[in-house]
Amino acid sequence: MENLRYKIEQAVNLYRHKKFSEAESLSKKLLSKNPKVAFLYNLLGLILVALGKNDEAIKFYKNGIDIQPDYSMIYNNLASVYKFQKNYIKAENYYKRSIELDDKIPETQNNLGSLYVDLNKHDEAIRSYKKTISINSKFYVAHYNLGVLYKSLGRFKESKKFLDEAINLN
Repeated sequence: MENLRYKIEQAVNLYRHKKFSEAESLSKKLLSKNPKVAFLYNLLGLILVALGKNDEAIKFYKNGIDIQPDYSMIYNNLASVYKFQKNYIKAENYYKRSIELDDKIPETQNNLGSLYVDLNKHDEAIRSYKKTISINSKFYVAHYNLGVLYKSLGRFKESKKFLDEAINLN
């Protein structure tokens, strides 16, 4: 188990250092020997997205969900691919599923807010961004996103408040 953990850390570090092809190769090798580790499916999905292989990433995310259906972040990452592909219904459904499983992950709430902005559902976006901030008040991206949204809606006083806070936090 220690060896597996070490190898996974290696794959994660390759991903973080943008050595995506090496990370893909190592992750696939690890997955072939450890097909029941959902984290590897999620990691491989992230790597494949970075390589522009979105359809392949979707397959790995779904395989990871089959193995561990309560893994919240894998739904978030799958939703992000669908959002990128402009499949907004699937994206929304997977973001919501992720939140159902764990409503304390600010990234997922923020991502859902951004999806709602794309869909011109401004009230829902505001609620999602505010929920993100209530989960983690230091999550500057949500402050920024909310400030930009308020600006686009002509709500300049509120916009300034959230943009200033984003600057202070970052």
